[in-house]
Amino acid sequence: MAIAVTSTRKTVMGNKKVVYFTGTFANADTSGEVVTGLVAIDHVQAQWVNLLDKTVNPTVSGGTVTLTVTDPTATKIWRMMVIGH
Repeated sequence: MAIAVTSTRKTVMGNKKVVYFTGTFANADTSGEVVTGLVAIDHVQAQWVNLLDKTVNPTVSGGTVTLTVTDPTATKIWRMMVIGH
């Protein structure tokens, strides 16, 4: 099953665009892609909402962020902030 992703807010900070996302990984999902709508990404911050002991690892390629999780044993809710142009 693919991850569920929602863009929750978009804003501009100086000459950079900032896009916020929320999403969920279902049980047994280990990775998923988030197409940000940006051409290039300068910074990604991703975190779990309620599971501070879990790890989410973002990898950037162009305007796409791939999120990989280390513990796919339960449904997880995450938030992410992406800065770029």
